[in-house]
Amino acid sequence: MFGKVMSVVLSLLNISAFAKDKNGKSVLLSTQEKQLEEKYGKPFLEVFKKDLEEFEKSGKVAEEAVTDEVKAQLEADRDKNAKELKEAREKIAALDAKIAEKDAEIAKLGKEETKDAGIHVEGGAADMTKKFKPDMTLAHNMYLDAAFKGAAYSGDSTIETTEIQKEFGKYVSSERIEIIKGLLATTESTKYMSTVVTDKVEIRAQQAAIDSVLQQFVPKWTPKGKSKFTPLTIKNYKCKINVPITPSDIMEDIIGYLYDENLKPEDMPVVKYILHQLIFPKLDEEREIALAVGEFKETTATQDGDDATDANDVMDGYVTQLKKYKEEGKAPITWLLNGIKLEDTKLVEQIDKAVDEVAPLYKKKTMFIHADPELVTKYSKAYRKLYPWLKNEDGEKIKVDFSRFTFAPLEGMRGTGVFFITPKENFKHLRSKDPQNTKVWMQGENYDVKIFAEWWEAVGFWLAEAIFAYLPPEEAEGSSASGGL
Repeated sequence: MFGKVMSVVLSLLNISAFAKDKNGKSVLLSTQEKQLEEKYGKPFLEVFKKDLEEFEKSGKVAEEAVTDEVKAQLEADRDKNAKELKEAREKIAALDAKIAEKDAEIAKLGKEETKDAGIHVEGGAADMTKKFKPDMTLAHNMYLDAAFKGAAYSGDSTIETTEIQKEFGKYVSSERIEIIKGLLATTESTKYMSTVVTDKVEIRAQQAAIDSVLQQFVPKWTPKGKSKFTPLTIKNYKCKINVPITPSDIMEDIIGYLYDENLKPEDMPVVKYILHQLIFPKLDEEREIALAVGEFKETTATQDGDDATDANDVMDGYVTQLKKYKEEGKAPITWLLNGIKLEDTKLVEQIDKAVDEVAPLYKKKTMFIHADPELVTKYSKAYRKLYPWLKNEDGEKIKVDFSRFTFAPLEGMRGTGVFFITPKENFKHLRSKDPQNTKVWMQGENYDVKIFAEWWEAVGFWLAEAIFAYLPPEEAEGSSASGGL
């Protein structure tokens, strides 16, 4: 090995032998050392000088390390490397030729008309996403266009509700999927759930958990592995929005939004502003809370104009369901720290104890501790007080030591003091199977427009044995109050 290294070094320095000192030992000149260090680094230089000294201790001369056998091996390696390099270059050349051929084919196809019955769209890629274009001859669009351009609008400034209703219908028909996604957008909590697509009024789990199958052999039929599970019923709820809006009152707001977002009126129709800037954000906020702490109450409305139900009355949220399960005492749910009140000074110890109470089958699973955000903050502070020298490298991801569980603070649970652990596949979010069942429409009445939407949605749990939940003692003893924000 040293012989190969010596040959490479001599070749790099372009010499046949090193300079010798008075004792006949090889010496590297300072320029040669610098050249080797720049090429291979200082560690290589130090090791080479040490090996050189060791080689010459036995009375040999450094150049003797480069034997005929070493030269032959180096030549063989050189020929092999040259051959492999040539083959690699040939492969690269072949690939380049193939890529050029495909690029030419793509360019050719791009210039040809499609032969199917598809719609031919003129323009660049940006135009492809614009499925809806507002009618700029309508009064409200002309008013916005003039205001956006800084011109005085000489026409009638009254917003015709029949015109905006007509445009709303066209927008809904062309942007239906986008609107449905807006109505049922992923909230903070639903990203931790698995979705069940169904049109049923209620569903129950159909799968089983096998408790045990291994047993000692005997030549007889001794069945084992009885299915052990408690399916929970998840009720589906029909939800709606009825929102009255006076378009004339929000025209200035729309103009300000167009300026802020640097959008032209033809790129931001009035109906899109109403849905995406006024309705959807509020709906997302209320859905998040209702999915957590909502409690279904039958409406007493019997005719138009009666009082609407509260946002939290539309469905039973997952926290509400846990409280009802504990009150009934029937579902075999594991109640963590049962009857114990959480204390700030003992919180880290109590959470560790709660994690230890999770069934062994689930301890190996990576799961989230869905919790009241205030509780997560208290835990973080308590942990930092206990271990001030530790730094949380994961930022907001707070993992419980010696476990596979990470806190997931959910805003809908704020103020409840509740936390629970369950696999994502056991935490269910129900939505309608057929998007056509999600209805969105508008009615015009005098100077107002009424926006309607209907859809089915719910949340719940699949199997009771896979739920590990903590409820504060005072909450567990009372009724299933909504709590939340």
